[in-house]
Amino acid sequence: MYQMHVNDIYRYLFRLTRDTRQAEDLTQEVFFRAYASLEDYRGEKVRPWLFKVAYHAFIDWHRKQKRRPVDYVEKMPERPDASANDPAELLVAQELWKEAYAHLEQLPPKQRQVILLAAMQFSYAEMAEVLEIELADVKRSLFRGRQKMRKLWKEEGP
Repeated sequence: MYQMHVNDIYRYLFRLTRDTRQAEDLTQEVFFRAYASLEDYRGEKVRPWLFKVAYHAFIDWHRKQKRRPVDYVEKMPERPDASANDPAELLVAQELWKEAYAHLEQLPPKQRQVILLAAMQFSYAEMAEVLEIELADVKRSLFRGRQKMRKLWKEEGP
């Protein structure tokens, strides 16, 4: 279970925290919590269940951060982008990710969450399960979040 899902959980948490070390710590916390609560596992799909655990771990961490604010470092993961063959392409990809993160930060938390989960190929039902919200709320938040992202991209220009 760990080997199959650790990379997806890490990527999800990295996109939420934008901090490599914090994403690694939260990933470890997720699998610790999952192991500790195996008796609560009711046979549902493992991936959405793990992402629900990851979401709650992030929320707990975020609440603690509100009490003592921390400056985020704007940076990409340290591993190179496999799709970029030359340094110029890598730089463009990094700049696009920075812009995407900046736009995501402007969205309300629920819309940000559903966009991230949709980008990770979750179904609407799985997103509703992870975030513990209604299916209609998932669809509405995803639609509105995508609209706001498009608007922000258009406002910025080429």
